[in-house]
Amino acid sequence: MDPSAPGPEPGTPAAPAPPSRSGRNAIAALLEEVPAKSFLKFLKISAKRAFRLRIDPAEVLPAERYELAHASPPIVEPNLQAFLAWRRSVLFLVACALIPLTIIGLWNGLTGKLPDPIRFVKVAPAVAEALFLVIAWVQLKNWAHWRRQRRWLFWGWLLFLITPFIVFVYPLRTIVDELPRTKAGLLAQKDMLLAMGVDGVKQRILMPFVFAMIAMLQLAPKAISLMPGLVRASMVVKLLFPGSSAPGWLIAMAAPMYALLAYVILIIPYQFTGDGRFITGVLLVVVGQGVLARAGFRLARPMSEEEALKAIKVARKIYLVTMLVSAVMIVAALYGLVTQLRLRISDVVLTVLKFESNVLMLTLIGADLVVTNLDRARTYTAGVDHVEEAAEQKIAAFVGLDAPPGPPPA
Repeated sequence: MDPSAPGPEPGTPAAPAPPSRSGRNAIAALLEEVPAKSFLKFLKISAKRAFRLRIDPAEVLPAERYELAHASPPIVEPNLQAFLAWRRSVLFLVACALIPLTIIGLWNGLTGKLPDPIRFVKVAPAVAEALFLVIAWVQLKNWAHWRRQRRWLFWGWLLFLITPFIVFVYPLRTIVDELPRTKAGLLAQKDMLLAMGVDGVKQRILMPFVFAMIAMLQLAPKAISLMPGLVRASMVVKLLFPGSSAPGWLIAMAAPMYALLAYVILIIPYQFTGDGRFITGVLLVVVGQGVLARAGFRLARPMSEEEALKAIKVARKIYLVTMLVSAVMIVAALYGLVTQLRLRISDVVLTVLKFESNVLMLTLIGADLVVTNLDRARTYTAGVDHVEEAAEQKIAAFVGLDAPPGPPPA
């Protein structure tokens, strides 16, 4: 700098100081990693994160760490930062997946010469899905504000979940039964069945089963995805809080319920077709859930993070292999059944994609619910340690078939 250069005139405001190097790096990283600026890059990152049970705190992006550190209140705990970044990726991936699913669902419901009740039971769930899609994209900007975001996501997901169960209360069989038995009524019935892809005497006899299949393809992804979503959420929470035993008990209870639910739902198309791929897929589901249940019992105790990670990895490898083979068998059998009933092949594709997106969404919602209820349990047990000790003594006496110890002397 030339010392002879004239200085600033009196009264002239000084130039603002340039931002520090660390501040410039954080701002540059923030602008670089915003999904709107680099959609495909963030989609790739989210896909890697979403199908994992945890991300290492070191994997949090600089932009995410910067935003969390400047949140109100600031979030600086590394594990919490990793959890929120993982939730952001899961929600982003689900929101992206719901876009084509919602468009296809609305297209299938609004196009074609479908009877009004059939159109209604197809369009109403698609509308609820579109509403949840809007909520998901709006709440993506609130990913650093966990309490506010989880409430909106829970109520939006609940509407998305229960809408198909409500609309299918209407008995679809009455569509055919209510048509008059006149010549005009029979022609109208024939045209309606042809519009639905049902032709021939055999297909008309199978009409009630066609209605049942329409309901199953809409409801099965919602119902079956509840248990695997809860299982994945419990694994996430166990790795987040390895000292807690509650996630292990949730896995041990949810896995057998998932196997039973899958059996009840898939045994109906199996009995109709006799396709061995259905029963093979169901048996593999039972085996996979048995492995998870056994792992849940091992996880239902306080553990270190290394012990929990090792136990989950071993069980998850066997589980993923059995469930992958099971999925191939069941999808192949469903394809054959839908072809036989002359339904849309897109219904099977939508069913599979909806199941996967529902499991991911349930993982996020379930993890939120498990964490909040663990906090409630901690609050409820505060100050009642003596009651817990008395209960533990009674349990030990009951299991050991011994009389409980008497009260201490006054």
